[in-house]
Amino acid sequence: MPPPFPPSPPPPRLLAGGDHHPPPTSASSPEHPFLSAHLVLPSPSPSPADLSSPHLPLALAFAFLTQPSPLPRRLLVVLHAAGARFPAFYHAFASALLSLPFPLLLPHPRARLLLAASELARAAAPGFAPLLASLLRRVPFPGDARLLEVLHEHASFLADEEPQLLATAVFAFLRLLSRNRLAPAAGSVECKDCEECKGAKNLQECRGMLVSFCVSMLQDHFQVCALLGRDLVRSLHELALVPEFQVLWRDLILDPAANVCQIGTPRWCPAVAITSEMEMQLLFMMNNVKWGDQKRYQLWFARKHLMVPGGEERIPDIVRFICCGYHPTNEVMQSGVIARWAVVGWLLTSCSKGYVVANAKLALFYDWLFFEEGRGSVMNIEPAMLLMVNSVSQYTDITNMLLEFLFLLIDNYDVQRKEAIAHGVRSAFGVLVKKGVVPSLEPLTGCDKLSPLLRQKLLAFLSNTCEAAEEACGKRINEVSKGT
Repeated sequence: MPPPFPPSPPPPRLLAGGDHHPPPTSASSPEHPFLSAHLVLPSPSPSPADLSSPHLPLALAFAFLTQPSPLPRRLLVVLHAAGARFPAFYHAFASALLSLPFPLLLPHPRARLLLAASELARAAAPGFAPLLASLLRRVPFPGDARLLEVLHEHASFLADEEPQLLATAVFAFLRLLSRNRLAPAAGSVECKDCEECKGAKNLQECRGMLVSFCVSMLQDHFQVCALLGRDLVRSLHELALVPEFQVLWRDLILDPAANVCQIGTPRWCPAVAITSEMEMQLLFMMNNVKWGDQKRYQLWFARKHLMVPGGEERIPDIVRFICCGYHPTNEVMQSGVIARWAVVGWLLTSCSKGYVVANAKLALFYDWLFFEEGRGSVMNIEPAMLLMVNSVSQYTDITNMLLEFLFLLIDNYDVQRKEAIAHGVRSAFGVLVKKGVVPSLEPLTGCDKLSPLLRQKLLAFLSNTCEAAEEACGKRINEVSKGT
């Protein structure tokens, strides 16, 4: 009787396994479509039959991510042959890569994913921009220096053809430098013998290259970077003491910064500074969690994202996302779910580091400083106003803290443009009342619990406006001043 054939080895894995993750053979596993396509096309070739197969995008992606080093040249031939023959193939290939949960990718597939992104960018293939943008939201991660190399290599092309992607890269790296979180998570042991993964560099090792990239993009493609609006200036302000940025900051504050600050932050920008998981979980809280049920969801979010090394430094970016990146509809606001201002208040009280609290308050008030009626969005300034008004009775310390910080910003943020900033803040107060966000400013100007000095300062500040300020306060300024 002939000996039985030895069992064939199992196909390589893409994702880190575990008891709480389904096996790749399960239909609920993200690996299942790739494995099924691999079984149909175990070795994709540039033959006409393979190029026309509907399984080719997933099968080729599986081969790309799992083949041992070095990457077989035939896979590149298949990729570009299929892309040349079928214009939609590149997009399908990139979409297949995007469908994988990046945090669970094993080291070797993660390194190969960066290689695939580089190859798509080199070919200017449709679909490469969303793939690179998704990777930018993941930094820092092991081997992320490869992403910087790809962007640096194609910077001129991106400035002309994909300016939003280049601006996204600059903002992601500026925020990374601001948070001073260049050390990625430790590498996994699953790939300890892979030379390709051993040779991958992290941004921590290439800090000079990272700073050089940001500075050169700002100098050579400033109009592209200006797409970020005033958040570009906010990020550079936090890096003004870094030697490489000092000269750039001095040149910027003379005139360009004032012009950029008049450009509102686009809705896509704040999301770049937080991960996709953070965004999804924050949106879930603000769309589905009712008042009174939020504590366990907040604790769950904090344990996963804030109670980790470098997690607290992300709070200013989360606050910025809540103010500018998510504007709830009237239906959501009337549905009884937790409001944006309450989430911001919880985040502020979660900070234990002074500089994080200051940056979070700056993120909250930043649009107030440059607000223009008719141009600025009232939804960007609403959370700060509602947080002050709704906290004044039971949590007066929060209102005192925010008002005090607002006056510090008016007096000190930009001394050369102090009057313009004061005008922006007055406009913000007036528009918030005019639009009905609050019926009047009486809860602030007439509250006995509020610091008398702050009340007097607020009244004096508002008295520099004309009839709009008196209407906003709900009574004549002089009458309130006498009472105070």
